[in-house]
Amino acid sequence: MDAAHQKPNTEKRYSLIAEIDPPKGVDLAGFLDTALKVRGRVDNVRVTDSEHAIMRMSPIAPCLALIDKAIEPIMIITGRDRNRISFQADLLSAAALGIKKIVVKEGHDPAEGDQPVARTSGDLDLVSMLQCVAALNSGKDLAGESLDGATDFEIGVSMELSDDVNFNRERAEFVLQLEEYGVTSVTLGPTYDINIVEQFVPFAEKTGIKLYSSLMFLKSVTMIRYLNNLAGTPSIPQEFLKLAGGADCPNFWISLTGRQQ
Repeated sequence: MDAAHQKPNTEKRYSLIAEIDPPKGVDLAGFLDTALKVRGRVDNVRVTDSEHAIMRMSPIAPCLALIDKAIEPIMIITGRDRNRISFQADLLSAAALGIKKIVVKEGHDPAEGDQPVARTSGDLDLVSMLQCVAALNSGKDLAGESLDGATDFEIGVSMELSDDVNFNRERAEFVLQLEEYGVTSVTLGPTYDINIVEQFVPFAEKTGIKLYSSLMFLKSVTMIRYLNNLAGTPSIPQEFLKLAGGADCPNFWISLTGRQQ
């Protein structure tokens, strides 16, 4: 076929998703202001769930506020602070309020957050959370009891990465199991080594699951040093530390490009 008459390829291979933290308080004005500023500039808005174990408002109310502004939210939900009863209960509440898209995440260790004496529930890992969601989508709870109305979630999974090669390889291979739970996308935590991301690509391609990498803005030398001191977190190269240290202004940001397969 002549190139001039070929139908243009309009399929979009890349998406830009913004994650916004709920307020640490009851005032949603700042949260909504940020969401409205990025509307039209990003493809989706995700609402975090006490990210980095820093206590904030539960994501359900901010998601509902976004729906009221005609912005379809994606709600992140972690298993760190919930047992399987409260996890299922929160998902049913979210579905009843019109939240259709979720991202399941294990959640950071409370020792990293602002209330380090907190304990995790210890009841849920990634597999058990996915079993919960798959059950609710099928019209039953995790105990096999029928629901008075099933959920219909589009399911994503968020995976943290590590500087442990074996850990990352096991996570990449785990992608093959996600298809049976109806997972449509996997988001990888921030990394500064593209080779780590590349490990996940063949497994995502085999299953048809969308693969997203994360972009993190490094705001200061202090932030870089803090992240480098977190156990298991992928290391930030010294070159970025030097760039941040040599910046002329305290609001200097380093952006690292993310990739979506």
